[in-house]
Amino acid sequence: MAYSEWKSLREVERYAKSRYRSLDQRWLNKREKNLVAEIFREHSLSGTILDIPVGYGRFVPLLRSFGTLFAADIGIFPLLYERQQVGLARGCVNCAAENLPLADNSVDLVFCFRLLQHQHEEGERVRVLKEFQRVSRRWIVMSVYLSSRAHKLHRAVVRNPSRITMLTPGQFDREVRKTDLTLVKQVSVLPGLHAQRICLLSTGQSS
Repeated sequence: MAYSEWKSLREVERYAKSRYRSLDQRWLNKREKNLVAEIFREHSLSGTILDIPVGYGRFVPLLRSFGTLFAADIGIFPLLYERQQVGLARGCVNCAAENLPLADNSVDLVFCFRLLQHQHEEGERVRVLKEFQRVSRRWIVMSVYLSSRAHKLHRAVVRNPSRITMLTPGQFDREVRKTDLTLVKQVSVLPGLHAQRICLLSTGQSS
């Protein structure tokens, strides 16, 4: 895992207030939520949902409207923030995405947003996908970064301290094929301009 954990509840609060404050980021936040909601409605997704990593709970109210929500994160402070400031999750689990302390087929859907781009090795990403597949009875909704010329150029010109792994479409397809998951739908957040895709994957189970 190549991203840093929040070291205090104050850090989570500060991030929650500042991350999507600018006009363009507020628009992006709304766009992402609308696309996620469309996928849920189009495919009648509902039931027990695991949100990992929950972060500061950006998607918690939306996900909670579709079912019973459980929050998970590798850091303890995001979970404390969910409990104290959001309070919509039925339960919280402190764990890493590749090692979920849950039984097989224990939730209907795993939701994972803006995590895989921080996994820089194929083996790490495949382990995460297989772990999501193990605990989910039916669905996985997740975001990935797939190569975009415009986004590559932007990151080359604009200095950014974060390290993002962008896969080629072929790489992502190959990694999905190393599991028993099926890619059902893939939506671009900003076609032609942004590398992020929101994907719906099926475990192949009917119930």
